[in-house]
Amino acid sequence: MKLMVVDDEPVVLSTMQRLLRRRGYKNCVLCSSGREALERLETESVNVVLLDLLMSEVDGLTVLEQAKPRHPRTEFIVITAVEDVEQAVKALRLGAYDYLIKPVDQQRLLLTIERAYERLSMRAGLEGVAVSDVPEAFAGVFTVNSRMKEQLAYATALARGGRPVLITGESGTGKELVARGIHAAGPRADGPFVAVNVSAVPDNLFESQFFGHQKGAFTGASADHEGFFQQAHGGTLFLDEVGELPMHLQPKLLRVLEERTVPPIGGRKELAVDVCVISATNCDLDKACAEGRFRLDLLYRLRGGHIILPPLRARDADIALLARHFLEKACEDLDRPSLELSPGALAWLEACDFPGNVRELSNLMHNAALRNPEADGNVVKVESLLSGSHSTSEGTSADPAARRLCSLRENEARHVAYVLRAMQGDRHEAARILGISLRQVQRKIAALQEDARLGTFFGDI
Repeated sequence: MKLMVVDDEPVVLSTMQRLLRRRGYKNCVLCSSGREALERLETESVNVVLLDLLMSEVDGLTVLEQAKPRHPRTEFIVITAVEDVEQAVKALRLGAYDYLIKPVDQQRLLLTIERAYERLSMRAGLEGVAVSDVPEAFAGVFTVNSRMKEQLAYATALARGGRPVLITGESGTGKELVARGIHAAGPRADGPFVAVNVSAVPDNLFESQFFGHQKGAFTGASADHEGFFQQAHGGTLFLDEVGELPMHLQPKLLRVLEERTVPPIGGRKELAVDVCVISATNCDLDKACAEGRFRLDLLYRLRGGHIILPPLRARDADIALLARHFLEKACEDLDRPSLELSPGALAWLEACDFPGNVRELSNLMHNAALRNPEADGNVVKVESLLSGSHSTSEGTSADPAARRLCSLRENEARHVAYVLRAMQGDRHEAARILGISLRQVQRKIAALQEDARLGTFFGDI
């Protein structure tokens, strides 16, 4: 990404250059006048221009008016010390992406640059890939939904740029599948794809697992070990559940992303690594930053591009498409004749909310294929779906009168165990449904299991 800063005050140019370099924007063009900016834009390709409005000779509005029609793929962010509504409206009509008032908050400025770049990438993706088609690299994603296709087109554009990508969406929406597609569509497709569940790495092993260690670095280090970054060298490192990374470990990850080197434990020098980092989470990281649970500078590093996957309930027509695909796959896996869904079964599926999204639908189709009675022939009816759905599992009654009096602690144990069984032991999905973090789920299970009476609820999970 190439930035241009246009301002007639030398101190502003130097300050902006230092700020941008600290944030990883190394390729910056500095122009001390509007005339110089117009000349440089004719000879250099620039992605985003930070444009001061009040300059002698050629002001910012003149630069914008002359340059935007000639460089439609360049985004202009106007910055001025004077809050003038009329000028702001004129700048936006001339094609400015945004209009900021000095002194500009650094985080607001960086976020605006990021959003401008995202719009450029989205536009490039939609120009290069027809929205009516699913890009070849994402052939494993079955969809006819226009919103989903737009996200895949954008992902293809981001893959070509090689910048860090953050994928967000509810659990079970296919974040890793999309990450693998980005890897396949990018310049590192022939390199390794290393997927890491960040929440599953113990805190005390974080540095060893991510950065590696030398033989003899600590007790038990009997041989050299390559960390995840080294394993992914020349390819892609996929950081799943990145929102679960503890606050005290986040600076260590941030430093590696900034320096592009890793410090193996016990090593005498840092090792250079060349990886494309793709992260995924079902957490709201902006909210986590506001609450002090996630570093804002790390979020900016991870979110070079942002893919937002819609939940299955918002993907009209995809439920039937995916249900048939998963049912066919289940029949192949179970080595049984092909099955088809009855009209009633399809209507029932399309009315479901699917809190577990695509993963839940896949499990439901596998259970339906497994349980479908021979008497129904090759047709899956609603009864087969109900017998395999979470809503009727464990024989739980919806009647409040069926509940018995018990302590809050016992009620908590029963509920946590019920959710875990309903999610077939998937602690990540259980955490999402319970509205707590994965680590909190693990701690609750451990604490409840210590009670001999309550621990019996978790015996078969």
